[in-house]
Amino acid sequence: MNTHETFFCNVDESIVLINACYALTEEYRGILAKIGRAHQLTENEMLVLVHLALNPDARTQKKLQATNLHLSMSSICRMVESLRKKGYLTTELDENDRRSWIIHLEEQGAKLADAFRESLNKRLKDIFSCIPGVDLDLFVRTLSKAALAANDHTGPARLAAM
Repeated sequence: MNTHETFFCNVDESIVLINACYALTEEYRGILAKIGRAHQLTENEMLVLVHLALNPDARTQKKLQATNLHLSMSSICRMVESLRKKGYLTTELDENDRRSWIIHLEEQGAKLADAFRESLNKRLKDIFSCIPGVDLDLFVRTLSKAALAANDHTGPARLAAM
């Protein structure tokens, strides 16, 4: 038995899983920060751009927050205003709700979000290429189901249908 096998046999699997998720999250955040720095953007500004690109229906601050963007509403408003001033997005008053603004991702913002996605995909392919026999698509689907189950407290019946 090698050192890695000994480690996994002696440690609670949940701790190993959480540590792996943490390591992958740090990779994600590192790429956000690196690309952001290159364009004078903060990690949170990058998060807003990425969430807007991934969720085109999230056209208001409230809808944007509902995309699992873990920022307060006031932070989102600050990020949107900052990104607007830098030309990454535009806003217009929502005629249906005068307290809300409709957000439009501009080409510059979409290109930056695409660059982030490409960098992240490349890094993840590098990471998982080191694991013999891993089916990355199956792994991603499995983790997606696990994330849904963690966020969905209504029961496993809905997940079983997936």
